[in-house]
Parts: sequence; C-alpha cells; structure tokens
Amino acid sequence: MSAATQAPKSPATTPSVPPTGGWKQMIPKFAVLPVLVGLAFWGHHTGWAMPKFSQMLRVEPDAGAADWCASHSVPESICVICNGDEKKPGYGWCKVHGVTECPQCHPDVAQLKQTPTVTAEDLERADRALKSMPRKANGSRCHLHTRPIQFASIAAVEKAGVEVEPAWETELLETLSAPGETIYDQNRVAHISIRAPGIVWQARKQEGDAVKKGEVLALIDSTEMGRAKSELLQSVVQVDLKSRAFERLRGTNGAVPERQLHEADAALREAKIRLAAAQQALVNLGTPVRLGDLTAISSDEISRRIHFLGIPEDQSSSLDPETTTANLLPLKSPLDGIVVSRHVVAGESVDMGSVVFVVADVSQLWLSLDVRPEDARLLAIGQQIRFQPDAGTGEVRGKLIWISTAQDEKTRTVKARVELPNPDLKLRAHTYGVGRIVLREEPRAIVVPNEAVEWEGDCNIVFVRDKDFLKEDAPKLFRVRKVRVGAKQGSQTEIIAGVLPGELVVTKGSSVLRAELLRGKMGAGCCEHGH
Repeated sequence: MSAATQAPKSPATTPSVPPTGGWKQMIPKFAVLPVLVGLAFWGHHTGWAMPKFSQMLRVEPDAGAADWCASHSVPESICVICNGDEKKPGYGWCKVHGVTECPQCHPDVAQLKQTPTVTAEDLERADRALKSMPRKANGSRCHLHTRPIQFASIAAVEKAGVEVEPAWETELLETLSAPGETIYDQNRVAHISIRAPGIVWQARKQEGDAVKKGEVLALIDSTEMGRAKSELLQSVVQVDLKSRAFERLRGTNGAVPERQLHEADAALREAKIRLAAAQQALVNLGTPVRLGDLTAISSDEISRRIHFLGIPEDQSSSLDPETTTANLLPLKSPLDGIVVSRHVVAGESVDMGSVVFVVADVSQLWLSLDVRPEDARLLAIGQQIRFQPDAGTGEVRGKLIWISTAQDEKTRTVKARVELPNPDLKLRAHTYGVGRIVLREEPRAIVVPNEAVEWEGDCNIVFVRDKDFLKEDAPKLFRVRKVRVGAKQGSQTEIIAGVLPGELVVTKGSSVLRAELLRGKMGAGCCEHGH
C-alpha cells in the first residue's frame, strides 16, 4: 500500500514534536538558576543579614588597609569616637535654655571660625520666646551630643547626599490662629424704632445711603404727635396770656385785692406746668423744642414752627402748611453712618416699638473669634490681631478688647472680641476668615530650614558641621547639637537656643545622620548609665 493511501495514525501513538522556536522560550528559565544559586551562596555566608544603611554610604577601605575602624568606617588613626577626643568634659546642661552645651551661654562651643559675641539683647530674645508660650522641653539625661558623626572623607559626605546651610536671622511672627466673623460694632449701630403709632408719610432714605447724625430718615403721620403739638401750642398761648394778666394786676400798686393777685399768680404757675408737660411729651417723641425759640415772635410764626417741629428748614420750606398735616413725626438718625436696612415703605402702618431702620457706623467693626480653650490662656487684652478674610482681600489689623469668661455651650470655644478699624470701608460685616493672635514679634530671630530639625525621641537635635571640616588633615565631623525650637514660619523653624547665626547645619541628608546616630544609641545607650 502506498504512503498516500495509508490510514492516519491515532493521536495516542503520534510522537510530540515541539513547535518551532520553543527552545528560545526555555532560556529565561535556565538563566534564573545561576541567580538563585548565587543568592543562596551569599545568604549562607552572611547569615542572611542585609548591610547597614550607613555602611552603604561610607567609603570602604583600600585593599590591604590595616588601620581601619570597622565600627565607624573611618581609619583608626583619625577615629575621633574611638580615640576619645570627644569625651572631654563640657559645660553640661543649661537650666535656663533647656539644652546641653548651650552656645547662648557659652559662645566658644559654636562651630565658627571666631568665637561670637552673645549680647544681652540676644539673651532677652530667647527669654521672650520661652515665656510667650509653653515649649516642649528637651531631655536632660540624653548624652547623644557627646557622639559626633564622622565620615572618612568629603567624598563620603557627598555620597551620603548630605548638604548644609547656615543658620540665619530674620523677622518672625509667632501667632495663634482662630476662626472669626466680622460683625457691626454694637457701640456704633442703631436700631431705630417708632415712638408713637402711625402711618409712614414719607421714607426719605434708602438702604445704603450715608446719613449724618440728626438727619431725617422718614416722616410718620402720628395722631399722638399732633396732639402733643396742639397741647404745646395751647400751653404757649396760655402762659403768654396768664403772664400779661399777672403783670397788669401787679402793676396796679395795690388797687386790686390781694386775693385776685394771688389767683393770677397761681393761674400763671399752672399754665407754666402745663407748658413744661407739653414740652416733655415732645421730648419723649424724639422732637425736643426750645421754649426760648418761641419767645419774641408772632403767634403766626409760633404756629408755623410748631406745625413743622423737628423737620429741618431746608425740607419744611417746600411743604405747604395749608395742605400738610401737623401730625408729622420726624424719625432721625442718632449717629453718622450708613443705612444698612430699611423695613418700611410710604403708606405702611407702623406700631410703637417697631424697628424701621438700622444705621451703622462701619468705619470700625468688631471681629468675633472662636478660640480653643487650650489657647485661651495665652490671650491678653491689648494683643494685636491680624485678620485674613476668606474672600482673599488684604489683611486687616486690630486689637483684642474682650475675652469671654465662659466657654460657648455649643462650640466649646472661648469667645474673644477684636476692634477692627475700617477707614476705607472695604471690610464688610458677616465676613468669615482666620484671625492670627500675635504672641510675639521678633525682628531678628534665629531660624534654620525645617528639614534640619530632627526629633531623636527625647529631644530636638540638629547636626552642625565642624568648623575645621574643610581642612585637609581634619576629621570630617558633624556634631550633634540639642536645640530648643520655637515658632514655625513657612519653611523655616525658629531656634531659641542651641545654634548661633552662621553655624552650618545639615539640611538634606539629616535623616541619614539621625539613623546613624540612633544605631550608635542602641549599641552604647543614650545616657551615662547606658539606658
């Protein structure tokens, strides 16, 4: 039988042939085997221990070097730590500033080319900072400052990525922040109400109008006002008549009976009492009248003046007495300011006591702050406040004038009030924002970058580069310096004590030095007793 006519073999008996290119897919699998074998060999000889991070950043000794300090990765001949050069007695703990080897009290410890001069002003600045608010205290038992960080060379420092910057002096503002809202100064706002029921005859001022003290806001048609004017006019006429009658009788030189003279005198006194009562009634309605202004003028002029009593001459001159009611009660502003609200229109009926206008002097506002209870103990009357509205307008400065004696029942905060001058009238009432309570302003505070300050677990530290670092034969040291930190302002931190201006502190790479310092701490103990 020819091959073309043979039946095909079953799949079970057909030999498997790898597809084309299959051997190439096997290459990565075989390549992994040497890597795994090498890793197993390395782990067996190292005990599966990873190298210390600090060791990876050190400069390793040359082949055959015999004087190498394995503990600190520097030649034994220059190892400051092993040779004990840094174990000499120092100044110890500074109780005033809360640091060890305090450069403020002992300037010779500063790592500067020349010993600096610490003035009385410098010490006063540190004292102000410590008294302005509670500060985190450093541990007095920690002796890490006695162990510097040493590198074998400048190249090793560069390899570790360590960079330095000098401490410097700058203006600094230490503040407490609290949310706040501007409101009208309650001593400069007036809620103007009606003193007698009536109907609004004319509303002269609109919301937003500027007004002067005594300026008429509206005219109210009040029957009670008309009655009080009529009583005053009658009383003026009666006093005039009774006065004339009494003077006529008294000028008769006894020609009339004494009893008649006494009766005339009594009638005059009664008329004057009624006149005083009528005058007081108008005062109660907000329209005082001077009786002296009603003497020596004609009865017609008296009637005209009483008809438009309380209305300024420039406004009353345009009113016709024949067609204008005498019941007009003028509603006047009690202060200079702006009409911030109006609640009536002409023809509206109003009751006594109804508030129809609100006038406010907005040249000064109040700022109401909600201060946290733990911050309230740092407040004092007269402190300067800087308010930044949420709207993004410019900062406004004011003065603290009141501190509440109780916590708010809802917010559990302490209310504080600030006077905010507003001469350009740009600040508006009911504006929210953040108020900064100024605790201290320092024109020459010592600061370092934030990244330079490390927390060791017991105290704040910085790493200061040794003053002889760049000398060819000098050890490459970074000294551990305890610091007392103050306020933070943006990217910089105030150093109250522990560093002087001009000293070079580690910024980038300070965490590397901290890790090396803590490694040594675990091996040797952090204090003189090995704790």
